[in-house]
Amino acid sequence: MAFKKWKLLPENPPLAKVLAEECGISILAASVLVARGHTSGAEALEFLAPEETLSSPFALPDMEAAADRIQQAVDDYEKITVYGDYDCDGVTATALLYTYLSSIGADVEYYIPERIGEGYGMNKSALERIAAGGTGLIVTVDNGISALEEADYAAELGMDLVITDHHQPGPELPQAVAVVDPHRADAACEFREYAGVGVAFQLVAALEGGSHQAVLEYFADLAAVGTIGDIVPLVGENRVIVKAGLRALEMSDNMGLRALMEAAGAARSLSAQTVAFSLVPRINAAGRMGSARDALRLLLCEEEEEARILAEQLDGMNKSRQEEEQSILSRADEQLARFPELGRGRLLILKGEGWSHGVLGIVCSRLLERTGKPVLLMTSEEGGMLRGSGRSLGDFHLFKALSANSSCLTQFGGHKLAAGFSLREPDFERFRLGMEDYAARQFDLAPPPVVEIDRVLSAEELTVESIGSLAVLEPFGARNEPPLFLLRQAYLERVSPLSGNKHQKLHLRVGTASIQALWFGVSSDRCGYRPGDRVDIVVSAGQDEFNGVRRVSLKVRDIRPSGFEQEKFFNAKGYYEKIRRGEPVSPAILKRGTPAREEVALVYRFLKAGNGYFGDLDSLPIMLAQKTKTEINYCKLRLLLDILEESGLISISPSQMEITMLPVEGKVDLKAAPLYQRLSQA
Repeated sequence: MAFKKWKLLPENPPLAKVLAEECGISILAASVLVARGHTSGAEALEFLAPEETLSSPFALPDMEAAADRIQQAVDDYEKITVYGDYDCDGVTATALLYTYLSSIGADVEYYIPERIGEGYGMNKSALERIAAGGTGLIVTVDNGISALEEADYAAELGMDLVITDHHQPGPELPQAVAVVDPHRADAACEFREYAGVGVAFQLVAALEGGSHQAVLEYFADLAAVGTIGDIVPLVGENRVIVKAGLRALEMSDNMGLRALMEAAGAARSLSAQTVAFSLVPRINAAGRMGSARDALRLLLCEEEEEARILAEQLDGMNKSRQEEEQSILSRADEQLARFPELGRGRLLILKGEGWSHGVLGIVCSRLLERTGKPVLLMTSEEGGMLRGSGRSLGDFHLFKALSANSSCLTQFGGHKLAAGFSLREPDFERFRLGMEDYAARQFDLAPPPVVEIDRVLSAEELTVESIGSLAVLEPFGARNEPPLFLLRQAYLERVSPLSGNKHQKLHLRVGTASIQALWFGVSSDRCGYRPGDRVDIVVSAGQDEFNGVRRVSLKVRDIRPSGFEQEKFFNAKGYYEKIRRGEPVSPAILKRGTPAREEVALVYRFLKAGNGYFGDLDSLPIMLAQKTKTEINYCKLRLLLDILEESGLISISPSQMEITMLPVEGKVDLKAAPLYQRLSQA
């Protein structure tokens, strides 16, 4: 896991005290609100408890025309097809609207395209099949705003179209009876951040004459799951929908959701985070590993046994998705082992054969977390094409980068932090170099990923009452993430493996208090920290219950050795990568980065004494200083390690998490290493 830059948000204790009194909340909760920019009691109260009424659905553009046309189709018993999408948002939106229309006597069908073969949104082949089935009206959910050609084609086939979507429209709207999208330039609605299921929710409210009462009663659970799944901001009306939906999930009448909670091992009392990490991945897994229609069938299911079987199938698909992720990660590591230069760019850009496109985005996120760089992955498809996904971070705008290299691409779309694209395989190298060139023009040294920390937390504040008071900030999600707290100068007493060494429990002493923190997804050989180390830890804090006793539960979100100088580290890391790419640096930087022979010998002895190294290489300079009392900056240490590797003395894993000692026969001449020679001649 690459080191991140920690940004401690500003504190204002006097203002936090005022907000705590005005809002009737704890100082700890108030200090989080202040850190996040809430400066008045009225503003904080509006965020904490937005008015429980939602805005009129008719505030959305074209909503009245949409409701009138759908009601006409219902009255005339005209066949309606709900056209959805294969992700959690699209599936829940389809289930919500289909169920409602069925309940009021409509002749209604649904259609969800297959991720593999059809891709996102409407396509002409699907429209032909829908028209042949006798549909007179198509209502889209979570798609359609960019389907200009397809909308025209639907009209040619004699079908009317009502579009409901939440994505950004282009300069031209598609031809339709109604285009309901809160992001339209002429939209008068105050709230615009709905997910696709949120727009469908408002459409049903419009069909109910503008009332939300029955819609919340029957569909808040589906609306909440889809809203959480699409990672839209959990503020304003989304907060109202999700709060109501989480309450509804506790006693949901939706047989499919109940079966899915059981298959996921989720309790009936769910938080937004539990939904995000248990229900949403299983719904998404259907579209990634099989057919999203299986997930939709589950949400529409009316037979308990069928629901159980479908839920278990989705759970199995989710396990397959996890296995496929690991397979792609392993094959990416194999590439980086063969061609280490691919890992030294400002971006990580790789392609492979047989990589499931449905999970590429997730793998991009995993690699981004590990490397701290924007990642683009592609898989080969028929006809000599590559289809890819990308994930970015910080200020690197992925969509703008793709736009600058659009001459290499046959198709692309997305936004600042995530995108999808296609290109011809012969254009791969030109695309890779073009993206790297764009990145180099954007920043000389790659900006690191940033973790925003709400507050420094003392051990005395780690009480059930104090941490429990943060519940007023829920539900947590996009633009209202779970608070992150910093524990400084924690003494690591013990590390205990959990779940077959998949996770670690850190036993810590902070001041005079003994605390525990769970570090998920990290095996003991990747932990990198040992009893006796002093560490600074960023944690999220919650509660759990054991044998009827509530206790504080801490989860490690980031960790690094105490005394870490982040500005110095990130500069050194940036210059190391520049040197390894052969880019020019000043003579002074090069001199400071060139290791002396005695430094090489010291590091080699350190590695040999430990039979190699297990842990993040970002941590190695501080670990070395703690054990040998010798400080070597990151740039110099990494160049030194590369010299040892070129000399056949060590092997560095592609994951940058392990250094293996290699058998040596006879004396090794380090000066023969190509990197040593290049540094010596500079």
